[in-house]
Formats: sequence, structure tokens, C-alpha cells
Amino acid sequence: MQRIIISVSVAALIAGQLIAEELQLPRKTIGQVKPLEHTEAQIRTGYINWDAEGKNSSSDTHAFAVGGHVHLDSKRWNGIMAGVEGYFVEDMGLQDDDPNKVNGDFFDVNKEGFAALSQAFIDGKWGNTEVKIGRQRVDTPHADSDDIRMMPNYFMAYLLTNTDIGGLTLTLGKIDQMAGWENGVNARKFVSVEKTLEANMEKDFQGKSTNGIYLASAVYEGIENLSLQAWYYDIDDIADVVYLEAGYEIPTDFATLSFALQYDTASDRGDKLTGDIDSSTWGVSAEAGFENGLTLTAAYNSDNGDTGAFGSLGGGPFFTSLEDQTIDAIGQKGDAWIVGAGYDFAGLGLEGLNVGVVYGSFEADDIDAYEVTETDIAAEYALGERLTATLAYAIVDDKTNKNEDYDQLRFILSYNFKAL
Repeated sequence: MQRIIISVSVAALIAGQLIAEELQLPRKTIGQVKPLEHTEAQIRTGYINWDAEGKNSSSDTHAFAVGGHVHLDSKRWNGIMAGVEGYFVEDMGLQDDDPNKVNGDFFDVNKEGFAALSQAFIDGKWGNTEVKIGRQRVDTPHADSDDIRMMPNYFMAYLLTNTDIGGLTLTLGKIDQMAGWENGVNARKFVSVEKTLEANMEKDFQGKSTNGIYLASAVYEGIENLSLQAWYYDIDDIADVVYLEAGYEIPTDFATLSFALQYDTASDRGDKLTGDIDSSTWGVSAEAGFENGLTLTAAYNSDNGDTGAFGSLGGGPFFTSLEDQTIDAIGQKGDAWIVGAGYDFAGLGLEGLNVGVVYGSFEADDIDAYEVTETDIAAEYALGERLTATLAYAIVDDKTNKNEDYDQLRFILSYNFKAL
């Protein structure tokens, strides 16, 4: 799956999530009957422009949209609560008359606005065990919300989580369906995992089903400054996938140093509906955050398998992923590296303003087949916890001359509020 996201590194450099975390204030009700725990909502507006150079400039696209969601959670009764969320996206009638000029990342399959039931779940919590079933946001290494367009990714999932052991979170689950801007079929619809994989991998499964994705994970944070995680994905008749990651943070008198290692491997199984799969991808990252607000980062990924790094339902886990390019986009053995810098202007009196720039290189072992560089410039401004503006600009240069160079500009303005 092609990944079109703001760099994990840039996101770290500009210090924070793309959308400010929504407030969790209690909901004000009338009378003694209070069935709802809270109501939260967000409205956002976005603009995106994709501009190709040279002879393919006729393929330039852009879009402007307004959207948002309203989310309701019930109170818990005997440990059980319910949640529901409605999502909408509206084009406001400002698009180009030529549908070929409209960037489809913001809209449904017809490049039009839509409304969707994005979340509808039952959540049960008893002691240190939690069960969540239904439409929901899921964030794992190979299936995630990737919230950088108008509507993030959502999943029909069944998740069991336990934290009985101190510092250790264990998860078992299954993912059956996906909605959102990266499901490859229609953003407003929950479609089966096999349809999403067919669309994004451009394969024909001949009507065969994968029976969803089964997953298991262990995440350990019981030692100060150390984080460890292990994930396993069982995708029937496609692949077995294992992801491992370790991170360590070292506070010093002048800076906070962070180091991380990752390893990802996938091998085909059963009917091999997406063809042969043999990936073996490792990565390393280092970051230094200084007290004056400056952050420096560098990362490297290399895949030594026969078919290149394994893709994801969403943004994916790799340290070197940028706004457009990722190591799994190479599609064969290759390497990727990035270097970047960011600055938090809080020390200069501009609280909430962060900027970052990252440069990356992505090369196949056969350099004539794939050699691309990318420069990302990003800025984020958060006014308290309610209003957030994010601007990301990517410049992509294809050194092989097989494809035109291009740039992409993306702007998202969001406002989080409570219905009291």
C-alpha cells in the first residue's frame, strides 16, 4: 500500500499529534437521568494540492473540504459502556468543475462529500481486562488510523486487552473491515480486509476471503525510560508478519537522547493471494532534544528480503517514512535514510508553535529501478487544546526519470469542543 503521510520524524520534531487531543470534560445533563458519560466533537477544514512537474502537469489535483465528527459515550453499567460516532465531510461546492482535477484523498469514491457511522462499539472493562467490539479507531504498527486527511482510518475490530502484570499490556484481536481515506475502495464504507488488500496491492483474489487479520501483542514499559513491543499478525492465505521494537531514552544535563531499533519480517502463506512475500526490514533511529527547543533526528531502514518491505493498512511503522515516500514503496530490496531538525518556539514566547524540516533518500539495490529523494517542511500551531493548525509541504525528486517530480501541500485546521 502506498503510504502518503506526514513523517513520523517530522511529527516528532513538531512535538505532538496532528490533531490536538480532544477534551474529556463531563457532559452536563438535565435532571437525574444521566445516560451519557460525555459528548465530544471536532470540526476541521482542509486543503490539499498535488502538483506534478513537466509533461504530467495535467494530472495536478487539489481539494478543499470541511468535516468533523460527533462522538457519544454512555456511562458504564456493570463494567459495560457503548460508544457511537458520526463523521461527515462536505466539499462546500468549491472544487474544480473537472473531476480529474479533484484530489480524492478527502472524499468518497465519487470524489464527493459524505456522512458515515465511523464508530459504534461496546466496551467492557473488568479489573485489568478490557474487551472492545465494533467499529473503532485502532493504532498498531501495521493497522492504524493515520489521521492526516479529512477522515482517518477506522476498523471493525474485536480487541481483548489485559494489564494484570505491571508495566505489561497484552492484546489479542481480530480486524475484519476498514473504512477511511486509505481503505482503497470507498472512504465512507467499511469494506472487508480482502477488498482493501485487493485494491491497495492491485491483486485479484478471485473471490477468496482472508477471514480478516488476527493479531497478538505484548508491550512492556515497566522499566524507566525503556519501551519494548512485539506484534504478530496472521493474515490467512497472505502472510505471517512479526514486528519488534525497542526504545530507550537517556536524560542528560543538556538534552534528552532517544534511541530505537525495529525489525519487521513477513513471509507468504497458504494460497499466497498477494503473491510471493519475503521481507526482512530493520531500522535504527536517534534523536536529541535540547532544552533550547532544538531537536535533531536521524533514522535508517534497510530491507534484505526478496520482495521488499511489507506494507500496512494505514501509515505503517518504519522510522524513515516521510510525507510521501516509505521504504515499502520501493517494492524490492533497498535502503532509506532521513535527517532532520525541528524547533519549538515556546522559549521565544510563541507557545504551541513548532516547525521541522526533514530530508530523506530512498533507493533500491538496483538503483536504476528506484531512487527518490524527498524534502519535507512542516509547521504546527496549537492554541491551547482546542485549535490546531498543521501545514506540511513535500518536495519529491525521482532521480530515475521514470516518473515526474512533484510536490504536495497539505493544510489542516481543526477545532475541538464539548457539547455541554
